[in-house]
Amino acid sequence: MKKWLIAMVAIVMVVLAGCGAKDDSSKDGGSNDDSTISKVEKDKKLIIGTNAGYYPFEMIDKDGKMVGYDIDVATALAKSMGATVEVKQFGFDALIPALQTGKIDMIFAGMTITKERENAVSFADAYYETGQGVMVKSDSKIKDLKEVDEKGKTVVVQIGTTGSIVAKKELKNAEIKEYEDFPSAALAVQQGQADALVYDEPAIKVYALQNEGKVKALDGLLATDKLGIAIKKGDEKTVKYVNDFLKEYLGSKEEEETKKKWFEDSNWLNQVESPKQ
Repeated sequence: MKKWLIAMVAIVMVVLAGCGAKDDSSKDGGSNDDSTISKVEKDKKLIIGTNAGYYPFEMIDKDGKMVGYDIDVATALAKSMGATVEVKQFGFDALIPALQTGKIDMIFAGMTITKERENAVSFADAYYETGQGVMVKSDSKIKDLKEVDEKGKTVVVQIGTTGSIVAKKELKNAEIKEYEDFPSAALAVQQGQADALVYDEPAIKVYALQNEGKVKALDGLLATDKLGIAIKKGDEKTVKYVNDFLKEYLGSKEEEETKKKWFEDSNWLNQVESPKQ
């Protein structure tokens, strides 16, 4: 009888010990840690979603490789995690759904931080400040921003972008037409199918440089923007990690070199697919 009782006590103690170990693991975050940073460190791969055509943040070079400022930042971030980068291309309006469904780990697409988007994703601190500019044909009679918003004028934007949001908010009289991507919208202006384009200023300036004498950027901005890296909603562990990375990376020698490469030099222009295609 005593042997039977001792055996039962031993079994109960083993079971309780096992339960206790499981609780401690959960408490420490062990197997229940579903943060992006933990996934990337485990898989040794950071999968980012982007939308090629936003010059000079993300473009496809003539070898079919994705390049640009955002790609360099993502590569540096992945390196800090002991990982490599895998880039997936989406339509801009499909990026947030792709993040929400786990198809990608983060969004690097020159995405402006807005309250509306913050309802769907979490953003790390802004890593770049820009604004919404306006592009017209070089021989356009439009001389300033006020002349863009007139009845009979057609303004094109890329669907889902901040340019689209700003144009609909700021322009009350002009007709707004949405295009699937920036190159198509820009080409519409260049070919005289639209009067103006509202889009991020850096991309407009690069396009104007590539198409000198055909289009030009107007002086001034319709709105200023802060660009952020989008992370799945509520993943505070990863947000903190990315913020800590940005504090070290932004302004560093590495970041200054990549910024100079894409924003100050123009040597890369002949190495990428023209946005006219």
